[in-house]
Amino acid sequence: MSVSLIKIEYRKGMIEKGMTPENFPVKVWLGDEIQEDVRAAVEKEDLLSLGGIYGDRDIGEPAEYDHLRMTSEGKTVEITVFNRGISLFFMDDEKVRRIHRVLCKLDKPGGG
Repeated sequence: MSVSLIKIEYRKGMIEKGMTPENFPVKVWLGDEIQEDVRAAVEKEDLLSLGGIYGDRDIGEPAEYDHLRMTSEGKTVEITVFNRGISLFFMDDEKVRRIHRVLCKLDKPGGG
């Protein structure tokens, strides 16, 4: 059985001078709209235990930005990753790899 996610919000973009993350549109999936492969990936990668900020905002200009907010029964977890692409190639951070595998599923048409 996969995790009982109630809501997923995902916002991404390249932060240029004068921009804030709020400038990016947010994709929202509610309940049954969350594809089973996304639910399974969140569970497999144990993302609900991560939360926090990853990567380095100062590595690139403009900075790549990903923000994931997941709500399950009784718990909301927020994950922010700066410069995910660079972090995957130049940093040995397994947590960023785990997050990346789930974000790739959300980036697909239909979010899974």
